[in-house]
Amino acid sequence: MHLAADGGFRQNLNEEQLREIVKKGDGLLWVDFAKPTPDEVFQLDEIFGFHPLAIEDCQHTSKFPKLDEFANYIFIVWLVPNPKYSPQMETQDGEATEEPVQEIDIFVGPHYVVTYHTGPLPFLQGLMDRGRRDHKRVLGRGSAFLTHDILDAGVDQFFVMVEKFQDEAEESEVRLQEKQDLELLQGVLDLKRRILSLRRQMNDHRELLQRLLRDNHSVVPQKSHAYFRNIVDHLNRIVGDLDVCRDTIDHAREVFLALLDARANQIMKVLTVLFTVSLPFTVLTGWYGMNFENLPFKLEAYGAYALTGVMLSISGSIIWWMRGKKWF
Repeated sequence: MHLAADGGFRQNLNEEQLREIVKKGDGLLWVDFAKPTPDEVFQLDEIFGFHPLAIEDCQHTSKFPKLDEFANYIFIVWLVPNPKYSPQMETQDGEATEEPVQEIDIFVGPHYVVTYHTGPLPFLQGLMDRGRRDHKRVLGRGSAFLTHDILDAGVDQFFVMVEKFQDEAEESEVRLQEKQDLELLQGVLDLKRRILSLRRQMNDHRELLQRLLRDNHSVVPQKSHAYFRNIVDHLNRIVGDLDVCRDTIDHAREVFLALLDARANQIMKVLTVLFTVSLPFTVLTGWYGMNFENLPFKLEAYGAYALTGVMLSISGSIIWWMRGKKWF
């Protein structure tokens, strides 16, 4: 879509019209390459003249954001949540059929913004629909402000992902305390791994924007810096929320291990009591198992019963004494 300097708006432009607009530098042009064909990829070089390394980066998936500066444009690799991803898609080995984030590449020039992505991005489609309805508001402020709108909309999608992580962390904490299952602990550790990975990516996004503000490139005027700093604030909030999720998981893990230790101690206490109580039976029966002729009660009619009573009395006395010490 193209908004000319005189207010004229056009969309669904062909290759010749794109070449003419880029050559004249009139108004603002926004071209979105969604699942581009080889011919459309060729246009990045043929029409816009982008650097071959930047075009190559578009064709390869990256797990890290990136900023490259050229003479009259900048190239941004930005990561946004994958709408197809959900935590339940991960397998027992921690592998996922869909990546949690996907890449969008953005070329920002003085009179154009070119976006490139291979997966569906509902937030970007919504921004384009808004541009068609209110093109002066979306396209009329220049390429830097349009770039801000794209980056800001992408970052806002992370708030939804973080909320899911928060809910999952709280549910995991409750399940760990209720069931005390080692398999649940493994799931919680996998969740922590995903949270830490997302936190690193948010830090990388924040550093990218801070570099963009420091370098003062000509396509990012000073009046737009306040808007990009607002995105940095959003990233700081996301990092803070992720830290809360991580602390929740760490607390759940500590409580889980404490409960396991308490249960192990209780089991050891019960086994110790059973061993101590059975000690008189072991000693006396072992003594009577010795090969001697003259043993007490050996020839008495009720000798076995008397000996059993002695053993029960000694065991009962041990139990009474341990109860008095409050050992159990």
